[in-house]
Amino acid sequence: MRFLKVLVPLLVLAALVACSKPPQAEVESAKAALDAAVKNPDVGAYAPDALKAAQDRLAKLQAELDAQATKGALSRKYDAARNMALEAKAAAEDLATRAATAKEQTKAEAMTLLNDLRLTVPEVEKGLAQARRVGGIRLDFKALAASLAQAKTEVAAAETAYNNGDYATAKATAAAVKGSLTHGQQVVADAVAAAKVSK
Repeated sequence: MRFLKVLVPLLVLAALVACSKPPQAEVESAKAALDAAVKNPDVGAYAPDALKAAQDRLAKLQAELDAQATKGALSRKYDAARNMALEAKAAAEDLATRAATAKEQTKAEAMTLLNDLRLTVPEVEKGLAQARRVGGIRLDFKALAASLAQAKTEVAAAETAYNNGDYATAKATAAAVKGSLTHGQQVVADAVAAAKVSK
């Protein structure tokens, strides 16, 4: 009985001391997982929001560790920090998978845009040639031709980026070109319609 009276308080104290120690192994593991994710170029390119969220998790973990460190030895509790470290590690380890999925989706979207442009560019050229034959039309053909030439250059750049595996750049460039060409087509169509009405 006397032995138990001594042993129980010692076990309780040991448990308190264990809870008052920072979860160093878990924290280091979470940091290592995030460092590995940051070194993966696809993560920054295709999962930037998820990366930011993982970095925020680690920052909150550090804030929790700092908050507990300011407390007295017997008042410190690192249970929350341990859980936060495990969650931060899981989020960091998931980044590569999320980036790979987003990369494949971006690749498909970039290819769709490039395929559309292979049809749109000739259509724009044809529309511009037809507009030149419309009497009384008010268009700056020189500027439109320059814009079309620039669009072709950008399409080539998008295709190069795609072939080099830079699908994010390919998609962004192709989308911008498509928007520009669509706007140009509308300008030409409006000018043709206005010229026909004024006859």
